[in-house]
Amino acid sequence: MIYNEYGNNIIEYIGHYTQLPNGWTVAPMQVLCSLVDGDKQKGIERINLDVKYLRGERDAKTLTSGKYVTANSLLILVDGENSGEVFRTSIDGYQGSTFKQLLINENMNEEYVLQAINLHRKVLRESKVGSAIPHLNKKLFKAIEIPIPPYKEQQRIIKAITKAFMSLDLIMESL
Repeated sequence: MIYNEYGNNIIEYIGHYTQLPNGWTVAPMQVLCSLVDGDKQKGIERINLDVKYLRGERDAKTLTSGKYVTANSLLILVDGENSGEVFRTSIDGYQGSTFKQLLINENMNEEYVLQAINLHRKVLRESKVGSAIPHLNKKLFKAIEIPIPPYKEQQRIIKAITKAFMSLDLIMESL
């Protein structure tokens, strides 16, 4: 058991955010972002943005119809073993069948939301639905509560996370 200065078991409070700093709030993920499909198109040849292509595991395949997404779009895996993994597209193309497009609320720092999703990836992976092919539990995804600081604080948090990861990378390289 881990106790805070008031003698409360901290583990019982994790996820409930009982004492946030002034100016912070809590909102479910569905307020911060939405999962949508790209616009349907046909008759235009575009690259199929499937998971193997986005990971660099295979060359591009083209399709003549699909759900169109633009370069720099965020795609989140909703089917399969790695549900919850997020990719940024480098080119225009057709959204792979195992993806949804991730649209982040314009009032949020995009990297802050992506870090929040990444923080919950293990829970999302372990809470999949479906027996044959596991799917992202969208109900759980939308309900995850995220602490939201003011925008400038979101930027400072991302800067600190980036700095910490850079330090960890240096440590790993020196091992």
